[in-house]
This record gives sequence, structure tokens and C-alpha cells, in this order.
Amino acid sequence: MAAEPLPKSIGRYEILRLLGRGGMGEVYLASDSALGRRVAIKILPAALQSDAKMRGRFMNEARAVAALNHPNVITIHDLATTEARDVGFPPGALYLVLEYLEGKGLDEIMDKRRLSITECLDIAIQALEGLKVAHQSRILHRDVTPSNLMLMADGRVKVLDFGLSKLLAEGARDTSRSHRQTGEGMIVGTLDYLSPEQALGNPLDERSDLFSFGIVFYQMLAGVHPFSGASVTQMVAKMMTKDADPWPEPDLVPEALKQIVARALRKEPLERYGSAGQMILDLVVARRELRARPARSAVTREVPAFEGVPRPASLADSTAPLPPRRPPAAPVTSELPPPTKGPLLLLLGASLVLLAGAATFFAARGCASFRALSHSSAPSR
Repeated sequence: MAAEPLPKSIGRYEILRLLGRGGMGEVYLASDSALGRRVAIKILPAALQSDAKMRGRFMNEARAVAALNHPNVITIHDLATTEARDVGFPPGALYLVLEYLEGKGLDEIMDKRRLSITECLDIAIQALEGLKVAHQSRILHRDVTPSNLMLMADGRVKVLDFGLSKLLAEGARDTSRSHRQTGEGMIVGTLDYLSPEQALGNPLDERSDLFSFGIVFYQMLAGVHPFSGASVTQMVAKMMTKDADPWPEPDLVPEALKQIVARALRKEPLERYGSAGQMILDLVVARRELRARPARSAVTREVPAFEGVPRPASLADSTAPLPPRRPPAAPVTSELPPPTKGPLLLLLGASLVLLAGAATFFAARGCASFRALSHSSAPSR
């Protein structure tokens, strides 16, 4: 079967190749010759262009992303409709012009290898920064999954696909049931990443996104989903009624990170983190402590024990290197150290006083003898 011909252009953008195709649209790599950059063109499939709900969701994504300006959120450049000159596309079709990202989805990376603790922390903090700015703009993502987090070559993390997002009024919660496709009887979103209240159709706020991210973070750390099951239905039922699975390799995950995940996955929204900022703070503190821990232990090993203190038995058998020995003391010699200036001055002063006293004494006696001699030798009258 011959491949479909690739459209040549859409608007002012030259189509280069098809990047992907899914239920919510087709994504093309295109060139923006006016600004000299590459962009991603996302267009609704022809079968959905007449679906008012799908068009509304598509425009909702445009408004949501356009309201955000953050390095951890994908950037939207334009929202437009196709024209008659856009050969290969139906006229009047909605399309988004998005920032073109060269990277890999978190789901692709986790399928190939386990992430280190450092990688997990860096990815989590950046992803939460993106969700934080969305929540501050009263936007719920409602589809936080590994496939909607992209890792760039330069280490940045981007939050993608706000197609299911909900724009809330200030201080309001999402009380609509619009995330259910009542005609098909399906819940819109990725079932095994929904929060319990989202699966039940209850009112939502930002804590719903944090529950979904808690699932993602557990999966990054453990390499498996926290609510395992033979089917997605079993996983959703387990997620709504039971705690997360025990950590498969508990010794490999620091206790502080286990506690963060446990709080994010609480069934009651009031028991979770109240905001992405709170969760970021705990992650930053945990990262700082994990970085400092090896340094502290190294310093402890280098400090020598005090002399005269017996070495503990538990350390006597340790394979850790012993502290360096003290350098030997210098040999003792009979040569006296030179006196200091203070005693010398006192000694010199005392000698001068004694000499002066002696000189005065002998001078006085000499004078007395001279007078006596003078009297005895003088002629008598």
C-alpha cells in the first residue's frame, strides 16, 4: 500500500516530515522561513474537525499553553485554520504552531533503562516547576503521564500536551464532568494515571495533578507502576482503594523520597501536598541532604581518634582505612633555648643598679680617706 503523500505547506510553514499521528491529532515538522526556525504543526485529524467537543479541546490547549511562559512548559507560537491553498489539508481545519523540541519522552527513556536517583530528582523538580506555573495560572493539566514529559538534550524537562487541561476561575475548582465522553462511556485521560477523584468525576484542584505526578515519580524511582494489575481496570480499582505497592527494591530508594511519594499518593486530597511548590521544597531539601551525606562521612573518616581513648570493637574489625599517624616528636637536646627579652632586661637593670651602688660606696670611702690624709699631712701652727 502506497504511503500517503506528504502535504507541502500549511500557512507560511513548509512541511518537512510527519513526526507522529495519534487520536488527538497529527504532528508535522515544519520550517518557518520568515523567522528561520523549525516548528511543530499539530492539526486535528480530518475525522475530528467536525466534532465540536474535539475542536473545543484543541482550542483549550492553545489558550492554556499561550497563558504560560516558562522554560519547563512547551511554547505555542500560533493558532490558525487552514485555507484553500493549503493542499493536503481540509479547509477550515484547526492547527497549532508549537515549539519544536528535540528530545525523548520520559516513557521512552524508562522503557530502555533505569534512572538514577539524581536523574529522578532533577526530572521531578523541573516537571513540578512546569506544573507549578500552570497551577498559579489556575490551569489543571489533568493528564500528567510519562509520555507528556519530554527530556531535552540539554537536560531541560518540558511539560507537554495540555489538551485535557481545564482553565479555572480564581479560587475555583473543576466541578464539571466534561472530562467524561458520555457518548462513548469513557473517561478522557490516561486511566492508570488518574487521581481517585478524577476517576470518580469529583471536583478537582491542583492536588489531582500532584497525585498523578506521584505515580510518575514512583515509576521513575522503582521502574514499575505503583498500582500493578493484570489490566488497566484492575490498576484503577487498586489505585482507588489500596495503598501503593511495596517498593520492589527498598534499599535503593532513600527514605526521604519514599515519604514524599507516600504523601503525594494519599487517597484524600487534603492529606496530599497542597501545591507543587510544597512538593518541590521537600525534593530540594532531600537532594541537598543526599549530596551532603557522602561529604559528611568522608570528613568523619578523616578525623583521627583522640589518644588514650580505646578504639571501639566494631571499628577494630572495620575495613575502613585507619587515620594517619601523628608525626614523631623532634629529639630532645641539651641545648637550652635562648632566653626571651624580658628576663634579660631585668637582669641587665639589676646589674646596673648594683654597679652604681658599688661605685657610690667606693667613691664615698675614697673621699673620706683622702680628707683624713690631707688633715694628717697638713703643717701644725
